[in-house]
Amino acid sequence: MHRHPSLVFLSYNAADKEAARSIAGQLKLTGADVWIDEWEIRAGDSIPGKLNEGLEAFDTFVLIWSQNAVRSNWVRGELETALQRGMADADIRIIPVILDATPLPPLLSRLRYVDIGDGVASAMDEIMGFATERARVMAVQGALDEAGIEVEYFPGYGPAVGCPMCGAGLRSLRGWSQMDPVRDDEYAGVRCEECGWSGGGEM
Repeated sequence: MHRHPSLVFLSYNAADKEAARSIAGQLKLTGADVWIDEWEIRAGDSIPGKLNEGLEAFDTFVLIWSQNAVRSNWVRGELETALQRGMADADIRIIPVILDATPLPPLLSRLRYVDIGDGVASAMDEIMGFATERARVMAVQGALDEAGIEVEYFPGYGPAVGCPMCGAGLRSLRGWSQMDPVRDDEYAGVRCEECGWSGGGEM
């Protein structure tokens, strides 16, 4: 049985930033402490200095692997550091998350990898060590409670904590619904009063 990680370091190439953000967000939602460069490195920070801090503190190293990662000197350097730490500390976990059919480096071929094509929820179970879906749900609820995050359900859209476009809170979100008289279908969703973003679908 896996212990839940205390710090997850995400290593990726900038071309795979969207996948990295999605994985980081899902991990954070389950209560993980996540190190990802765009969250940790601010204007004026020393990039090597901040990277060293993250690479010294992680206990779980998530390598987002793709053809883009193969060509990245940053990813190669971070992986080398993770492998050195892994050889010295048996509690260090290195988890490759594969985005495409690019073969893993020989040193990682013995490791069990996560295929993001199996779904993000399945990847979170593997990384966090959740034995069941209920364990993941409990972790998500616990993280929401601890953070004091309010969630509201909007028919046609689903749960929301704020506007995905501008970051406005729930107070700026309004539910909407409308009928298509030709097809006799009902549509519903949510709209942000600050930026005008809207999302939803057929009921």
